[in-house]
Formats: sequence, C-alpha cells, structure tokens
Amino acid sequence: MNIYPAQAGWAGRAGIWGAVSALCLLMVMAPLARAADAPHAAGGAGWNLWPFYDERDDPVGRVHVQGGLGPLLEFDRSRDGAVRELAIRPMFHWREERPAQRLEWEVLYPLMSYTQTERDWEFQFLQLLNLREEGSQPQERERRQDFFPLYLSGTTETGETYHAVVPFGGRALNRLGQDELEFVLFPLYARFVRNKVETRYFPWPILSVTRGENHSGFRVIPLYGEEVKAGVFEKRFVLWPLFLHQRTGLDGDSPEETLSVLPLFVSQRSPARDSTTVLWPFFTYTVDRERQYEEWDLPWPLIKIARGEGRTINRFLPLFSVEERRLKNEFLLRELKSTDLILLFPLYLRSQEETSRSLKVRHRVLWWLYSDTEETGQDGATRRVDAWPFFRYQRDREGAVQFQTLALLEAFMPGNDRIERSYSPLWALYTYRRNPEGDQVRSFLWNLVRHEETSGGVALEFLGPMLAYRERGADAHLSVLGGLLEYEVKERTRSVRLFQDLTFTWTAVPQPLAAMAPAGGAR
Repeated sequence: MNIYPAQAGWAGRAGIWGAVSALCLLMVMAPLARAADAPHAAGGAGWNLWPFYDERDDPVGRVHVQGGLGPLLEFDRSRDGAVRELAIRPMFHWREERPAQRLEWEVLYPLMSYTQTERDWEFQFLQLLNLREEGSQPQERERRQDFFPLYLSGTTETGETYHAVVPFGGRALNRLGQDELEFVLFPLYARFVRNKVETRYFPWPILSVTRGENHSGFRVIPLYGEEVKAGVFEKRFVLWPLFLHQRTGLDGDSPEETLSVLPLFVSQRSPARDSTTVLWPFFTYTVDRERQYEEWDLPWPLIKIARGEGRTINRFLPLFSVEERRLKNEFLLRELKSTDLILLFPLYLRSQEETSRSLKVRHRVLWWLYSDTEETGQDGATRRVDAWPFFRYQRDREGAVQFQTLALLEAFMPGNDRIERSYSPLWALYTYRRNPEGDQVRSFLWNLVRHEETSGGVALEFLGPMLAYRERGADAHLSVLGGLLEYEVKERTRSVRLFQDLTFTWTAVPQPLAAMAPAGGAR
C-alpha cells in the first residue's frame, strides 16, 4: 500500500487550513477599515487602523501587505500574485512561490516544517519524525519514513524497500554515512557497507571484521586492530589509542607514514610534510615543504609560531595572535590570502580573506556580541552588522538595506530566513528598509509611526489613523482622525472635507507682486 500521496496531501492541507484560518480573521477585521476608505482613495497609500488592521502597498518589497495586531498577523502578495506569504507569529508561517512551484510552511519553527518543490517534498517534526519523497521520474522516486532513532524505512530509486526497528533489527540504505546497514539486537550484531566494503560487528564497536575487493581487516577494541587495502593504505593499532601505525596514500604522489605512541610521541612523515610531537600537546614541530613553512606548537593550541612563504603565525593566547596564510591552487582559487588577529581572546577577533576577485573582512567582539562583516568584489559589496541584542544591519550587492532594533536571535543564526520571517518582526521595534531603486520605509512600533520616501512622493503616518500626510509632486493630502478632517492641495485647488461628507473647495489666486518706486522719487 502506497501511503506517500496521503502524507503529502495531509501536509499540504495543514498549510492550507492554516492560511484559511488567518485569512478569515483578517476578513473579520477588514470591515473596520472602511472608515478609512476616504483617505485610502485620496492618498493612495492604504488603511492604517493601528494596532488592529493595516493594509497597504509596500514600496520597498513591491508587495501588497495586510496585517493585524502589530506583528502577529500578516499576509503578503506580490504585485503579479506569483508569491504569497501568510504569518501568524510565532505559531505559523506559510509561503508559496508559483513560478518555482514551491510551497513551504512551518509551525513554531523549528518544531515542525514542510517544504515542497514541484513534486518533491519533505516534512519534519522535531527532526525526529522525518518524511521525504523526491525524484524526477514517478517510477524512480526515493521515499523515506523515519522516526529517529527508533524506526527507519523507505524505498530507493530502484524500488527496493527497507525497514529497521532499533534496537530489535532490520535493514536501512543510505543512512548514517553508510550505503547499507543491517543489525539484529543492536549493538550485539551489526553490518555496515560503504563503497563495496563490508564490516561486521560482534558486538558493535568492540569486535569487527572487514572484507572487500583487495580490502581486509579485523579489530578487537581496544586490544588490537588492522585494516589493509593493497596498494592504498595499511592501518594497525595496539591498545587503542595508545599505539598506532599507519601508511596511507600509497597509490598517490605523497604517501604518508604515521607512528603514534600517545602521549609520548607522534611522528608523521611524507614527501610533502613532516611533523613530530613529543608529550602531546606540549610540543609539536612541523615542516611543510609543499606550502613552504615551519611551525612550532608549545603547547597546542595556546602558543604557535610559524614562519615561511605559505604561513606566518605569532600566537600567544589569550593575549594576542596574528596569523597570515597563503594558499595557492586550492578550493578552486588560484590564490587565497587570509589574515587573523586576536586580542585578549575572545574580546576582539578580526579575520580577512582576499582573492583576486574579492575581499572579505570581519570584526567580532566576544564572538556574537558584536559582528561586522563586509565583502567587496567585482560583482558588488555587501555588509552585515549584528550588535546583540540591540540591532541588525544588512546591505546586499544590489544596494538593498535592512535595519532593525531589537535583534534577539539574528546574531546567532545569520542568514536563517525562517528565523527572520517567523520571529524577527516580534521584537523589531524600529525598522528601516531601502530597495536598490532608492524607495525607503521607516517604521516604529509596527507602523504606529511610519515614514515613506519614494520616487512618487513622501508619506507620513503618526499614531495609526490619527494623522496621515502624503505628498506627490505639487499635490498634498492631510488626514486627521481617520478622515474626519481632511485638507487637500491639487495644483491651485484647495479643499477641506469634514466627516467625509461636507466639502469646501476653493481656488488659490496667485497674488501679484507690488512694484516699488525707486528711492528718492522721480528725477
């Protein structure tokens, strides 16, 4: 019996019902805004019945926004209707992107979340219950049903099914870094397969046997163990982790041999690099011929000194540390230069990364208490400043700017969109936003006071519906008490409206300037 369509339908319907419930609440509040219909028509901005209901076209995000009860309720819709978002903070958030066929929602993130892209979807609850289905072809779709760590099940792309109930027994595929795992009364018996190499445990992890193509080994932890792949590596230990010997990279240009007698002595030798440790971690000496530097640790990681073309380090923690590194032809980069500075760790930390195309500099005080990251390159510049818990500032490559205060979680999880959309508005007492076109909005206490500046004009709202002023070119409109008193200027026409019914209109007549006779009279 295939239960995945039912699961996907249930998860999708949960998001839809949440959206419907919030929309119904907004619709109940919407009639209250009819009292402000007049200023909406005249000013073209929206309805602001703070704190109960707020509706407007946001000039920065280019979306239509409906909200209520401050930051608690919000529904956004892009101008073309392609993207829609609903928030009942902090309980629920829903987002749909129609062009990308993407739907996602979360409940008390990270408690529960659901994501669907085209026909692929995944659902999680506390990262314990995990459901997923993905694949381009209907007959080759991979499915997973997990209640970690007690139950694992699924179907592979080839249609093979598997089930495992921990600790009783079962079989699972592509889990825990293994291609296949099988167990009975875990940890009494377990079988792991990775890259066509099979390891059996009796019980895990004490006694094991490894078999594969030109690959064999056995371990009796902690007494003795060995693993050998002909022409690739040889690994052995006695009384683990005290005595170890291994030879790796035998099929490459730089094979390495390691001998370890902890904590007395550790030796690593290869054509590219030699390292010797005596009384770990008190003394280590390293010579890296490939990156061209020498390094001393005494003891690691508090004191480190390095000299050479590829690395220069002077570290005396917690007092200070200055480290300069140069990597060539690594990480798909021709050259990477990095510089790290530490003063009175962890009071102040500075890091810098430079390539031929970009420069990234970050300043930190007490790790997350203050962080300032700026990156410049050929495709623009970005900057992010976090001063926990006071404010967050961010500028992207296109020039869009965001600022908010307070910022309680953003410094610890920078770039987490779900945190920023579900929780950030709850404590954002003041926000400033600007798009690349220069349109900008300032808001205090969720639009109790709001100021907009766009290419079309200026708008100011104070105390919600109490006072609103809008200016478009030579035209201006002032509304008091939600439209009970209005004053409007259109070219030479002036009008006053009382109680949205009684209107007085007149035309301003320009006054001629009086000509003044020259001093002293006619001569």
